Amino acid sequence: MAQPIDSNSPASGSKHADKLSAEALYQQAIAAFKAQDHDQALARFQRLEQLPTASPYYLKALMGRVRVHQRLGQDDQVKRLCHRLLDSPSPQAWHWAEQILSQSKSTAIASTSDAKPHTAAGADLSGFVPLDNAKNLSQLPAAPQPLAPAPAERPVKPAQPAPQEVADAAQATPVQETPEPEVRSLFHYQQLNQQPDAEARDIQTRPVGDFPSASPLPSLAESAVPEPAAPPPRSQPSRPLRQVPLPKRPLALWLGQGLTAIALVWIINWAFHFTLKTVDGLLRWVRWPVRLSLPGAYQSYTIWVVTGLVLLALASPWLMDRLLAAWYRQRPLSIRQLQTHSPGTLRLLRQVCRQQGWPMPELRLIADPAPLCFSYGWLPRNTRIVISHGLLDQVSDQTLTAFYSYELARLINGSLPVLSAVGLLLLLLHTGYYWLAQRADTVSQPLVRGLLGGGAGLFYGLFWLLRQGVLWLSRLCCRWGDRRVVALTQHPDQTLEVVVEATTAIATYLQQQGTLHPLHTSLEVLMPVSSRQAIAPGRLLATSEGASRGVGHGGPGSDHRAGILSTLLAIDGLNPYRQWLRVNASHEPLGERLLWLHQQAILRGQPGLTLESEAPQRPPSTTVSLPLLLLQKGPLAGLVAGGSLAMGLWFIGGVVNRLGWQRLSWLYQDPSILMGGLWLGLGLGLLLRINVLFPEFGHSPASRPPEETVANLLLHPASLPVQGQPVTLRGKLRGLTGSGNWGCQDLYLDDASGLVKLVNPMPLATLQGLLQPQTHPAGWADRMVTVTGWSRYGGGMLWVDIDQVKIDQRHSFSAYGPIWATTISLISSGIGILTILRGG
Repeated sequence: MAQPIDSNSPASGSKHADKLSAEALYQQAIAAFKAQDHDQALARFQRLEQLPTASPYYLKALMGRVRVHQRLGQDDQVKRLCHRLLDSPSPQAWHWAEQILSQSKSTAIASTSDAKPHTAAGADLSGFVPLDNAKNLSQLPAAPQPLAPAPAERPVKPAQPAPQEVADAAQATPVQETPEPEVRSLFHYQQLNQQPDAEARDIQTRPVGDFPSASPLPSLAESAVPEPAAPPPRSQPSRPLRQVPLPKRPLALWLGQGLTAIALVWIINWAFHFTLKTVDGLLRWVRWPVRLSLPGAYQSYTIWVVTGLVLLALASPWLMDRLLAAWYRQRPLSIRQLQTHSPGTLRLLRQVCRQQGWPMPELRLIADPAPLCFSYGWLPRNTRIVISHGLLDQVSDQTLTAFYSYELARLINGSLPVLSAVGLLLLLLHTGYYWLAQRADTVSQPLVRGLLGGGAGLFYGLFWLLRQGVLWLSRLCCRWGDRRVVALTQHPDQTLEVVVEATTAIATYLQQQGTLHPLHTSLEVLMPVSSRQAIAPGRLLATSEGASRGVGHGGPGSDHRAGILSTLLAIDGLNPYRQWLRVNASHEPLGERLLWLHQQAILRGQPGLTLESEAPQRPPSTTVSLPLLLLQKGPLAGLVAGGSLAMGLWFIGGVVNRLGWQRLSWLYQDPSILMGGLWLGLGLGLLLRINVLFPEFGHSPASRPPEETVANLLLHPASLPVQGQPVTLRGKLRGLTGSGNWGCQDLYLDDASGLVKLVNPMPLATLQGLLQPQTHPAGWADRMVTVTGWSRYGGGMLWVDIDQVKIDQRHSFSAYGPIWATTISLISSGIGILTILRGG
């Protein structure tokens, strides 16, 4: 490493000019740059490059040459000089060079002849801000925000470092240094020109376990590039924002994992014993030539079930290694490969692991174009971070670093043990369903095909039940993951971009491939973004991004994207019923996450989302309607009402029993009252909301609703799913073909505006595919269809309950949702009445 050189030493004086002459030469170079005399500026900056590498003017000369070559439109020279800056020991130079590289990838450098930005009188056109004028920075016009925010893994010091040896960030933690008074700052950052005392005090308030990251930085001024009109400047905080430290091990998260683990073990143990008793009862019920039964069906196997589940959880990382390698071509990702694709990610991994005292987690790569990123393991030393080729090859260094930051945040939270163990079971069940469905499609005999298809439906049902059991924990981990990654990087703007980009990538993959990747469904609880929530908004965002690339920023595509994001933030983040609509969501609603991250970015003075400047025409309601909420939660409200009525009758029976009224004393502690009341309440709760849940279509074609678009359904949803409106959509049918989609669990409609998930409201939908394979939508993939149904939105997901799917007049499929809902409610009510009449 280069040693610091004293500028007053003889060696220094014999080879280079002293500090005063270097300062004068530097000022001459800046003056030539302002006068657009690029040849003279380059010549003087090149003379300054002859200084020792430890001199601050050496880095200033490299950065000045970058500015000049930017003006000249010489991108190759800009990239070459930025890579030299990335090899320097100064974290500030890294930070600045990466911003220049990221901007050069997405914006075109304007030529000198037409590079005339609109600035205030007296403003410095060069982008170089001396330290002496730092106090006047707040009076200058706000600079346009950069297209790509700076990476978070490289801390930026509050002033230009003194000419002394600086330790490499990969070997030692960066420390705060006092700036040398006579060295002027080349960086156009207000925060860098502040004294370090305030920031040093703020850093002490951060969690010990968090990664020390850069303070919020304003954007770099690009005076040579004509920009569109910038939004009104945001007020910058006068000092770094103080954040409440997060606990290293969140108590709520660990309690949630413990309760979920106990509940799952109890449910699995009960289901195992119930299955044994049910099979034994069926064998005894059938009259066989000989007496058949299941030996040991009524014994207790609790200790064996618990031991087996614990051993399975402990072995889950190695078992998932084998399964993912065999089924999805997972292989190790070497450090050299990661260094080639994303040096910033490797630096982040090394620095976080060094500070946490961890070994490097094992890196894995799935050879698939799908956008996949997840982690599994129960301790940091046996955790695997998995990425797919689709992300590794397509996203930028900064975006990939942000993906890995999210996975490291999960490791710091310790949120992986339970979800990783459950992920192994989910992977086995979903893969078993997928394999049986594929085998069924290759069989021509109807009986064998029906058995295999029924087995696939059974596996999917078990997968669905197990997934429902961990959704609450998955949402909790998602919420703490967002909070931790912001505390880890101090750059919520990067996390914003990652969430939006992942949402767009998932929907684009679905639109191109016709179906989601199996891992998007089976390991959804381990992903940073929910694949189900990404379908509708991701497709619309992808369409708006394509329009933006075609017309440039500020065009109709950008306005459409801003409208989509504004709507998502309103319907998810401002919906007064949002706390009641998350039951079926594996992650926090997308709009709610974006709203929180957007607010955190604004508080730190970072660029947030580009939203509509005008207020929405129909502001979201902020009041809760109790009748509507009771209709939405009708089954639950019915259970509570039925149970409460039963307990009230028990109380009356106890009172009259004390009074000696024998005719009503039978009400006291009669179990049939409680069970019957629950069944009756459930049936009435389902029955009372059917008319609201399934509004009638018109009987004549003229009275039926006109054709809608998916974009309109997403941009104008109802507040509650129970308020579903009749809709008619026309587009191309997407989804899995064959017996794997008999339940319509993987069915989507793709029209010109977006994608929407189609749901069959029939509870035993697999029977329709088994009994009516010729008229089932599972065989109509990639065909134009007309869908009628009821549009619903809740928990960050848009879907349409199917009423009818029609190709033409002769080929149609009906789901009979209202009929089935009425039948189930009447059966439940009838069971309750019979239970009460029969008594205990």
